[in-house]
Amino acid sequence: MPALLGALAATPARADDAADEAFYQRASQCAAALQVDQYALVARARAGEKDAVRPALFEITKLGFAYVGEAYLKGLRDPRGSNMLKAAMAEQKDWPAARHKALVAECRVEAQKVYDDSGMWKMLVDNKARKRVDRFLSMPPLPASAASR
Repeated sequence: MPALLGALAATPARADDAADEAFYQRASQCAAALQVDQYALVARARAGEKDAVRPALFEITKLGFAYVGEAYLKGLRDPRGSNMLKAAMAEQKDWPAARHKALVAECRVEAQKVYDDSGMWKMLVDNKARKRVDRFLSMPPLPASAASR
């Protein structure tokens, strides 16, 4: 009987571990996809469109932080988290634009739900996103040759 109780008690933990692992994988896929769009907005800002891109840059940065923050709260730590993000970025690097756009659309919906469900953590996510956006927008303009690529 004690062995059966021990096995039953251990089953939810394994299920939780599997659910967390699936979340980590999805979070890294989404963070990578969102980061591509985030960097495109940063490039536009550095090319002179700071005011125009600020709201979209804040939004995408906030959603990325919501996903990454939830993964952290579930137990994902570096260097594994960074390695998962790098692997997802490498995997997505040569994707057709339509596939990337579809993933970003899915990830935005999922990340918005994570953000909406984050309770008091919203303030922290917003603050970190605001600081990151401010840092991006304080970068010097791109040289004319780089901005025209």
